[in-house]
Amino acid sequence: MKIENPNEYKFIRFEKSKSKTKKYDAILINKKTGNMKRVPFGDNRYKHYQDRVLGLYSNLDHLDNKRRQLYRNRHNGEQNNKYSSGYWAWYYLW
Repeated sequence: MKIENPNEYKFIRFEKSKSKTKKYDAILINKKTGNMKRVPFGDNRYKHYQDRVLGLYSNLDHLDNKRRQLYRNRHNGEQNNKYSSGYWAWYYLW
């Protein structure tokens, strides 16, 4: 999921995702309207490098630097899409 105008939003908190196959939701609020938006990220069926969010999925940490680099090579550029699912995964799971 990509946020069209990320400068219009402010990050509030992380929550365990309400989506069946996602790990977390990043909760954002629109600065102008006050509407809240959930951005789900991280697939709960797969491992990640390290859970730096709430630690609810730290049992899925693999801490393998080679796997981390392969993930980052595959998903390079997603970290630049501020507040997208890829952005949160890049900085908080990988």
